[in-house]
Amino acid sequence: MTAAPPPLAPDIAAGLRRLKLAAMRQLAPGLLITAKTQRWAPEELLRTLIDAEITARDASNAATRMKTAAFPVTKTLDELDRSACSIPGPTLDYLASLEWITARENLCLVGPPGTGKSHVLVALGAAAVHAGHKVRYFTAADLTETLYRGLADNSVGRLIDTLLRSDARRNRPASPAKGTTTNQATAADTSQHREDDLPNSSQTLERSHLRG
Repeated sequence: MTAAPPPLAPDIAAGLRRLKLAAMRQLAPGLLITAKTQRWAPEELLRTLIDAEITARDASNAATRMKTAAFPVTKTLDELDRSACSIPGPTLDYLASLEWITARENLCLVGPPGTGKSHVLVALGAAAVHAGHKVRYFTAADLTETLYRGLADNSVGRLIDTLLRSDARRNRPASPAKGTTTNQATAADTSQHREDDLPNSSQTLERSHLRG
């Protein structure tokens, strides 16, 4: 059984804790032993600790963004049955690249139920989260109710600012054509406020449609 490495000196541990370098504080004791045993150069030890901290922080941030997105289910593009999806392959590949978000383009999927619209949009939202975007999912009914509550207690402005800190959103119009449903993802212009239905300060994926 391998003995546990000696703990860091109290002042070093306290400094790392103050700087919120949790991964570095956790891994440093063992890495210091490894570096000494394998005669690492100081730069190699420092690089390893920095890489570990960056990796841990990226994972933590992604987990937070995924929780904030509030997807009702977990979907990925790899799970999508492309043979049952009516979106052309090249178009789907372009959507998967997420270039439409940075280009501030809108995505609207219209078709009968069961053709993969929600799957595609949730999967694109998850991909956007992993790419570093802030995403928010909500239905038209939930969004409308939330905004009306904000109007009632005079917090709607603050509420909208909070909602629009995301990078992409899904829209579902309340009255699609008979026999079809519509899902729309909007990438809003953070500087020009180009979104039609609400003043925008960000981009979002998975939001509900407010227009009639």
